Parts: sequence; structure tokens; C-alpha cells
Amino acid sequence: MRIPLCEPYIKGNEWKYIKDCLDTNWVSSVGTYVNKFEELVSDYIGVNYGVATVNGTAAIHTALMVLGVGPGDKVLVPSLTFIASVNPICYCGAEPVFIDSEVNTFNIDPEKTIDKIEQMVKKGNKPKAVIVVHLYGHPADIDPIAEVCKKYDIKLIEDATEALGSKYKGRMVGSLGDIACFSFNGNKLITTGGGGMLVTNNKKWADHARYLIQQAKDDPENFIHNNIGYNYRLTNIQAALGVAQFENIEEFIESKRTTAMTYNKLLSKIPGITVNPEMEWAYNCFWLYSILIDEKEFGINSKTLLEKLNLRGVMARPFFKPLHHMPMFRKYDADIHVADWLWERGLNLPCSVGITLEEIQQVVDTICEIREEK
Repeated sequence: MRIPLCEPYIKGNEWKYIKDCLDTNWVSSVGTYVNKFEELVSDYIGVNYGVATVNGTAAIHTALMVLGVGPGDKVLVPSLTFIASVNPICYCGAEPVFIDSEVNTFNIDPEKTIDKIEQMVKKGNKPKAVIVVHLYGHPADIDPIAEVCKKYDIKLIEDATEALGSKYKGRMVGSLGDIACFSFNGNKLITTGGGGMLVTNNKKWADHARYLIQQAKDDPENFIHNNIGYNYRLTNIQAALGVAQFENIEEFIESKRTTAMTYNKLLSKIPGITVNPEMEWAYNCFWLYSILIDEKEFGINSKTLLEKLNLRGVMARPFFKPLHHMPMFRKYDADIHVADWLWERGLNLPCSVGITLEEIQQVVDTICEIREEK
């Protein structure tokens, strides 16, 4: 039996709301569900404005544009992240500055981030922005970074595409920076098929974002455009799916957290496995369930375990490969060590909202069988 890594879970009003779009013929980028979805997400996060986009990458790109990031600017970003955190920096003509991770949360290291900012400011090369990624659902330790960003007037973007529902010191992820971005891809906590959103308390930025993602229409009736725009607006039919999914968000988070606690209980007994962390100041939505493999204690390395799990129908995935290794990014200096260490050891296990206890046990049993065969 094949156990998927992280698949959508459809259980509510999805069919009803999509049928409403089809019945009323509101299927494109205009419709009541788009507005409703924006309001649901922004209200949940506790910010004033939400702007729905076609995907999380578009949300990050739009966020960078409204914050004025352009050619020659520098943007700090963790190397251990999905490439969609970094590509939009290049879309803007700016340059990524890669920062190492910390072991406990897998996220950007606050101390190294602050040191880099201070070095750049001292050299007269202040970064334009910092992108903090809440990797795999665990919130990053963002307060120290926010403090130094405020000190030097550096814009702070949260890449919360993997962390909807997570909390940092009791505050919702997505409410901690200047702008935050979410993703509703098919593998995310809730899905619109594709889809993303940027959220902010700044009306000027929200209005500018909404303008840019709808082809920068200055006079829609006469087709007047005074700026380069983008076709980045979420469709009504996708938003309808998102509204239905969002009605069950707390249940979905509870399912993810129960899965994580079950894995922790079962896997913590196995030598060589470090289970998914949750710092005392964090509330982790556990979008993906992550473990670290110590080759010496476990008997084989994470890459071999990954291959053997997939051959037996357990869809596991490695950690993202640190981006400073990618050929198009090698030209940028990067002092990265922890991220590489994590990538060598990191593994994500099946954790769909709909995963059963029997499937979790099967994953664990398969890991034990592979270890015994070594």
C-alpha cells in the first residue's frame, strides 16, 4: 500500500461552493469567493488586508515589488528553503544573501542574520529586506531579527507558505513582519489547487499589490496601463475551494499535531532518530513531519533510508537542498554549514491530514524493518 507524503483532504463544502461558481458563471478572477477568502485568511492571521494570488511564489514576488525591492538591492534569505523563497528576489533584479540555519528549528539563524546585517550596514551596503521562512511549519525565532530590521529600516517579509496556523510566542505567524506570504498549493494545510496570498496591515501596500496583480489597470474600461502589471489574481473558483477548506482549518491543524505527537512517541524510541522539534515558545502546525537521521547510530544515512522507504510504498522526501549549491546561485558568497548538516540528515515522512493511525504505524514499522536489515 502506498502512503503519500502530504495529499489534500476534501471533507466539507468544496463541491457545493465550486458548483455555485459554475452555476453563476463566476469562475475567473472576479467573484465573491475571492473577497471572502481574503477576509477569512487576514482575519484569522489578525491583520487588516489580504490579497489573493495565483500561488505563493507570486505572493512573494508581489511583496518584494510593493516594498520597493529592485535591481542592485540585497535581500537576506535562508539557504535551507524551497527555491520559491529566492527566485522572486531574482525576478526583481535583486541579489539574495544566503544565511545559515539553526539546528533546533531548521530556520534562519537570528544571530547570524543580525551579524550579517550589521556587517552590511557598516560597509554602507544595507540590505533592502529580509525574508524569514517558517520552514515545514515551525515558526522562526523572528523577534531579534525584527528588532534589528526596525533599527535600520529594513523591510521584513515572512515566507509563511508552509506555516498557516503556527504561532510564535502566542502570536500568529503572518502577523510578525511587514508583509507575510502564504501558499495554498495542493500539498499545503488547506488548498485552492494552486493559490497564495500576501497579508499586511499597510493599506498602501495592499492596494498597490492588488493593482499589480491585476495587470496594473489604471482605466480598465479603456485598457489604460501606466505600469508593468502581472496576471497574478486568484480565480473565484479556486477561492471557493479555499473558503470551504478554511472552514475546517482548526480540525486540520489538530490532525497534523496529533500525527506529529504520535510519530514522536513511536520514533523517539529508535536510536539514531531525532524527532520533529517544537520549541517552548512555538506552536507548530507541523505542515510536514521532519526527522533527522544520525548515520552512526541508526546504521544507514538518510538518503539510503529515503530510497528504501519509497521502494516500499512510503513516500518520504529529503529536506530541501540548500540553495547556495544551485548553479545559478553559486556566484553569491555563502558561509553555510548547519543547513548542509541538516540536509544530509533531514527526512520528511507522510503526514496528510487524512493519514490514519494504522498508516503511521506502518511507516514506523517500515523504518524499523529497514534499520534491522542494515
